[in-house]
Amino acid sequence: MTEVQHEPLLPQDFGAQLAHEAVRHPAVWRFLLTRRVNGPVVLANLDRMTTQNLLHSYPSAIVLGRTVADIPPGARAIAWDGVHLPFRRASIALLICDDRDGTCARALAPALAPAGQQVAIVPSSRPYRFALFPTPEQLRAVVGRGWPLTFDGSPRRWIGYWLATTRMWRFMPRSGLATAGVSDSVVGAVLDQISAATGGSAELCGFISGRGLGNITLRVRCPGQELAVRVAVTPDSAMRLRNHQTVLANLRDQLGPDPRHIAFPQTVISGALDDASWTAEAWLRSRALHASYAWRPSGSGWPLLRLIAAELATGAKTGRLTDGWAEGWTSELDELAPALKREIVLALAPIEAARMHAAWFHGDLWPGNVFLRRRRQPPVVIDWERARPDAPAGLDAVHAEVCRVAAANRCPFGEAVALLARSVTVELARTPVGGKYFAEWNRPQQLGLLIATATHYATGDNEAGVGDRWTESWGAANLMPILTESRRTVCD
Repeated sequence: MTEVQHEPLLPQDFGAQLAHEAVRHPAVWRFLLTRRVNGPVVLANLDRMTTQNLLHSYPSAIVLGRTVADIPPGARAIAWDGVHLPFRRASIALLICDDRDGTCARALAPALAPAGQQVAIVPSSRPYRFALFPTPEQLRAVVGRGWPLTFDGSPRRWIGYWLATTRMWRFMPRSGLATAGVSDSVVGAVLDQISAATGGSAELCGFISGRGLGNITLRVRCPGQELAVRVAVTPDSAMRLRNHQTVLANLRDQLGPDPRHIAFPQTVISGALDDASWTAEAWLRSRALHASYAWRPSGSGWPLLRLIAAELATGAKTGRLTDGWAEGWTSELDELAPALKREIVLALAPIEAARMHAAWFHGDLWPGNVFLRRRRQPPVVIDWERARPDAPAGLDAVHAEVCRVAAANRCPFGEAVALLARSVTVELARTPVGGKYFAEWNRPQQLGLLIATATHYATGDNEAGVGDRWTESWGAANLMPILTESRRTVCD
């Protein structure tokens, strides 16, 4: 066996990849695979990012690559021509391969043990268990039978999800995942616990992938109910899940039983495995046509986000910002962007010096986390995993306005922050934040609020506080535009 060593390389089109939510770790379907394997595991013909993700589940796996670029650094690797069998017959316990070319699985079949398992990415024209939407390399959802018609970002994506549940998918140039049952997988174990707790059969309809290594949301159908099951499989994602649960409990107490502008997801049941923790909430549906109009740049949804932020600012107060706040707010930059941290702390100093009012901050208040409802019912806000109590009161409204400007200008989050620094919108000027309207703060304080928003967003994908080249580049892409504006202001 030959060891292949090389330096990890960032894709040349990294800027374009920032637009894809799951491009960092696309093989989240690994949670469908068996956790305990008695024998060698082989990863064959897979792209490098998918291989890297699967190695988190099978760190001793042998990687077969056609070129050096297909093999992550540090992997046990064999250069393979795709034709000749590189293993003894009947020696592989688990084979995971990309068989869209129709040759990989056939070439390696003699090496699979009689009781061995095979999992393959296949063309949609072949039998498969789950559809991989939109592609295996840029995965947003693993779609199974009964996936709901839930609006998620755009009518085009909604239609794509729907097509993945129909026979039409088989006639499209798409991909599926051919795999056996999920009884010995993380997902299978969670389904078993849900079945035991609810007294009925729990059916997996698919799941939505997160951007990090260890967070997925299952869509599960049980008798009489449908569940969104948040599963955490790393220490960092487990900590975020606990934060989500704790924040919901605290805010329900602080805001009372009947808040005017905000509603919370209904928790049904929670549980834990040896290597995962999970909580199940009632699945929420959103009407695609209604949502697409509501979340246009001039739509009716954005004022609701400002009302949500205002209710948190007034009903979930936590005091005032004090000395040392800027250091705490930027703690994740120690690993993510240490070269930028001192400059950002100095830029946040005017906020700290102003002793702005503080309150609970959702941290990711955008249309994907807000479900609009009928009959004047307040919208349901989900995903409180990054909520924190030490934000300038009302900062969620600043985050929401950045999202609106990004949608209107079709630009990344970081560039939208810089646009607001150059020209404050009427909506932002009238936003209460930190105890005053945004327009009433001076220029350094306004820049500080925008930089605080960008910093929280830029650190959202950092796993366990350990920076890597992907997260560092993500951080720089979202921080540099506003820092450039801040430096220009200092020079002027």
